[in-house]
Amino acid sequence: MGKNNSGTRRIQPILWISTLYFAMGVPFVTINAVSGIMYKDMGVSDSQITFWTALIMFSWTLKPFWSPFLEIYKTKKFFVVFTQFAMGILFALVALSLPLHDFFKYSIALFAVVAFCGATHDVVADGTYIGFLTNKEQAKYIGWQGAFYNLAKIISSGALVYFAGILEKTKG
Repeated sequence: MGKNNSGTRRIQPILWISTLYFAMGVPFVTINAVSGIMYKDMGVSDSQITFWTALIMFSWTLKPFWSPFLEIYKTKKFFVVFTQFAMGILFALVALSLPLHDFFKYSIALFAVVAFCGATHDVVADGTYIGFLTNKEQAKYIGWQGAFYNLAKIISSGALVYFAGILEKTKG
């Protein structure tokens, strides 16, 4: 930790940039790619998968429409923390919904909320990055930003799918 211009303690940017951009990548990749693989393995038709995941992904397209309202109600930091916790809980609920008879409608509804939280997180994450770092610091940490986003992509689309396959074989 260092001190900023006002003399207060400041967390090193690498500590929050890593979680910020990792949390940005996970929901996008999970909904965009991993959910399709999961649903296909669970017997959902291609047309349903395509329609519903495309509709849910539309949240990232529409995020500029609600982003101006976010700072009216709370800070960027509040929304970063809130959306990260919410997405964690929502992903757990998706996992719990999968054994249910109507798993598709429950999981797709939960994924829709994850998508809204993920798109909101994207807006406030970038705003936090720009608002809390100087131009020189932004240039210094841009590689870390991309690295942790890409790490989220690798873990979501690689390790998560591999782990899910192991669970499916052992647990049914």
